[in-house]
Amino acid sequence: MPHYDVDLSVVIPVYNEEANLDPLRQDLIPVLEGLGCSFEVVLVDDGSRDRSPEILRGLADEDDRFRVVRFARNYGQQMANTAGLRHARGKTVVIMDADLQTPAENIPAFLEKLGEGYDIVYGVREQVSVPLYRKLGTRFANWLICRMTGFRIPDSASGFLALDRTLVENVNRYNERTRYLSGLFAWLSYGRYAAIPVTRRPRLHGESKYTFWGLARLVINFVTLFSAEPVLLAGLAGLAAWGLALLMIIPLVAAMYSGDARAAELTLDAIILMGVGGTELIFLGLVGAYIGRVYANVRQNPPYVIVDLYDHSGEVSAA
Repeated sequence: MPHYDVDLSVVIPVYNEEANLDPLRQDLIPVLEGLGCSFEVVLVDDGSRDRSPEILRGLADEDDRFRVVRFARNYGQQMANTAGLRHARGKTVVIMDADLQTPAENIPAFLEKLGEGYDIVYGVREQVSVPLYRKLGTRFANWLICRMTGFRIPDSASGFLALDRTLVENVNRYNERTRYLSGLFAWLSYGRYAAIPVTRRPRLHGESKYTFWGLARLVINFVTLFSAEPVLLAGLAGLAAWGLALLMIIPLVAAMYSGDARAAELTLDAIILMGVGGTELIFLGLVGAYIGRVYANVRQNPPYVIVDLYDHSGEVSAA
């Protein structure tokens, strides 16, 4: 089995959270010390423009259990979590936000649930006080991802997660510069996940950095990374146009028999336009299918993912 330096890594992305960092430490350390295991806290500064870098450096100087990864500029929460996973040295990894809306006291329950054999444990918000557009947007995004890729992501995920080390290693094998980690977790865990309800408390300081358009970009990134269906929809639209063109032959014949030359001419024009446009869309869908195959081969991602290895000795080892 691989050797890991600590039992638990807590990964926390930080962006302009200067007022929350000291309360975060006070909230986090007693919980982690109460677990009775070795731990580290990996804080990823995502290009903060306030005093967050200075405060993070002070935390690392005072306590060697704190490690800081600092970005040169703002790359977004997905890349901050990605960097945190790559630098995490724990057998188990917990991801949480720095805003303290989901308190650290949830960590023991998550670790206990993860120990039952799951790849990942999601925190699902019990009490959600978010704008309606954001709630509907999240649900639509989850539905769209499931429809396009077949991967189900729990609704209202809180950003509080516990991951098995094998899943972390598999996530670290992927190298996309644009990514949607929740989707990647769902794809790699293949349904071996659990969900624990968590109560979200009001944010202590600052404002949420997550916007509707940010969510939209993440969904588009994930769907285009893991599915060629958006391009193939052009081919389906072409087939639909051809079907409608064939159906319009009926009113064309009726207009010709009734002697209505104007109606017959307009119907024929519509049939020609739909036939030509449908043909173009069908060929566009075929070209998209070839492009999708080329794209899949140039991404340089692992062609397969192994969960466990069994041999004649009966021992089981992680991939």
